[in-house]
Amino acid sequence: MRQTAKPRRRGAQRGSIAIEAAFSLLLLFTFVVLPFFFARVFWYYHVAQKAAHDGARFLSNVAQAEIVAAPGSGGAALPIIAVAESIANAELNDIRPALDHYTVTILCDFAVCGIGVPQVVNVSVQMRLRNDMFRGILADFFSEDPLVFQARVTMRYVGN
Repeated sequence: MRQTAKPRRRGAQRGSIAIEAAFSLLLLFTFVVLPFFFARVFWYYHVAQKAAHDGARFLSNVAQAEIVAAPGSGGAALPIIAVAESIANAELNDIRPALDHYTVTILCDFAVCGIGVPQVVNVSVQMRLRNDMFRGILADFFSEDPLVFQARVTMRYVGN
């Protein structure tokens, strides 16, 4: 005589779909949402790095007469510094809506430009990035404060 297995009751498996869905959503979050967030962060940092590089490249190639302040100028800002800053600002136009604040700092020999012929020029872009993407989900992992990045490029001045 052959015994047949008793059929299981359907109530014994109730809730297993919810548990499987919870694990699946956790994996989906990990492998889909976080890469989008980090891709955006890396893209913004790349734009800031490119802006600092373009400003430093321009400033490292200007003539000595433009980067050294004329005697008796009274420490007035050099016009060439404003041009290098506007180059960096133009690069940052694409990401400006997502930024809380950004600052472009230009230094020659790690001091104010115009004192003498510099050995190196330095352009630094510091920015604060708002977390607009998946704000509620990512707030558990990252704080609500803006992310702060600094891209700094130092190049030798070729006019020596």
